[in-house]
Amino acid sequence: MIDVVLASLILGPAAITFLLRSNAALGFLTLCLGFVLSTSVIGDLKQLLSEINLSVAQSTLALVLLIAPLTVTLLLSRGGKRRGLTFWLQLVVALCTGGFLVLAMAPILASTSEFDLPNSKFYDQLVDLQSLVIGVGAILSLFLIWFTSFHKSKKH
Repeated sequence: MIDVVLASLILGPAAITFLLRSNAALGFLTLCLGFVLSTSVIGDLKQLLSEINLSVAQSTLALVLLIAPLTVTLLLSRGGKRRGLTFWLQLVVALCTGGFLVLAMAPILASTSEFDLPNSKFYDQLVDLQSLVIGVGAILSLFLIWFTSFHKSKKH
């Protein structure tokens, strides 16, 4: 069961990228932002929510900060190319996004749910590849944004 959850988390961003032709490079960088938010400002955000009488568990808030921005970005950036090298690079970045998503969510899920992802053999292999997954995802994301988003305007 744990391996099915791992596979769906890794393949989810790739499936959305493929089906909607979303910009996975923006999705990866958005996930990086969500990770920073879920680790750096979560205490202050939880305190702010408690001041306005909203009680939210820290783990739930961390998951929302990880998943919501990524999902919104993939949905809003749909409609890109479906052919060529750019599309295949987007799929590689989407797989890196899924891998990073698992790496970011595993500690949260292990402490709060029945999905103890770190006990999976597949998760151990993913942890061994952590630097590669994050590094390739970041470098390809930057290259895709730099070299495919900014086109020189043609003067008529």
